[in-house]
Amino acid sequence: MTSDTVVRSARGTAATGRTLLRVTAAALLLAASLVQAEWLHDEQPIMGTRVTVTLWHDDRARGEQAIAAVLAEMRRIDAAWNPDNPAGELAALNAGAARQPVRVSAEMLQVLARARDFGELTGGAFDVTFASVGHYYDYRAGAAPSDAQRREALPAIDYRSVILDPVAGTVRYTHPGTRIDLGGIAKGHAIDCAVRVLREHGVAHASVSAGGDSYLLGDRRGRPWLVGIKNPRGEQAALVLPLSDTALSTSGDYERYFIDPASGERIHHILNPRTGRSAEGIASVSVLGPRGIDTDALSTSVFVLGVERGLALLNRLPGVDGVIIDRSGKVFYSEGLAPPE
Repeated sequence: MTSDTVVRSARGTAATGRTLLRVTAAALLLAASLVQAEWLHDEQPIMGTRVTVTLWHDDRARGEQAIAAVLAEMRRIDAAWNPDNPAGELAALNAGAARQPVRVSAEMLQVLARARDFGELTGGAFDVTFASVGHYYDYRAGAAPSDAQRREALPAIDYRSVILDPVAGTVRYTHPGTRIDLGGIAKGHAIDCAVRVLREHGVAHASVSAGGDSYLLGDRRGRPWLVGIKNPRGEQAALVLPLSDTALSTSGDYERYFIDPASGERIHHILNPRTGRSAEGIASVSVLGPRGIDTDALSTSVFVLGVERGLALLNRLPGVDGVIIDRSGKVFYSEGLAPPE
């Protein structure tokens, strides 16, 4: 071997060493990033339920900031639209709109317009004015309105009595007894807002839920999210669905209810707007679709409509599917989810 060859070989070895050093440094940086990258989770009592957020982020601090932002957004909506908050926007609307137009936020107008759309779509099965009777119910105390109270309040249940003026930014009620409650649509809207916040924070994989409403953003890094639909009369899931980039809303007669000691009837919070009484026949409805505001309203609507009319509604809506479990435990699927025979 010549001296030139020795020199060249030494230089080659040095170069290789520098290359290895650079590769090792890159590997260490990647390893450090992977150490920081992890699934993060938080759960807080908001909107009368448990709000949970689970997400993946390459930077723990930024991931925690994203979770904090989601929870802050949920608290903002809750403060404005919780009917039990006397300082909230919804309380002010119910207190004054039967006397004169009340100015509301553009966000409230948009949600009320969407609620009106579902009132039209469902022939009144979805109706935010159900609260005209609904405010007499106290599920914790096991109290329901008397027949006389129900008869007196029923004429005030009519989504068409809520008049929106988007130019003036106001809402008024045409019936003096009208009250609204956004419980059938607000959590779905809040979920949509939460997903927007997550995306603004660069989150691509997350699950956010508020009670029976949730959104599965992306997937579990290569695997779908596995979401169980609760057995209405048991602890285990009735079925499990693999989902990604999907909103899911479930309405059930087991969420807020009491058993009437005289009749043994289950008195739950999903009221039929035509009767002011708990809707009958169905135990739970789960609806999947692109947006939480729609799946939330649809799960309530289908519950009120019943199995046959509810399935017919789901089957004519593009991009929407659902699962219905009736009081006997029988499971019904919309056409897009029906298992092969």
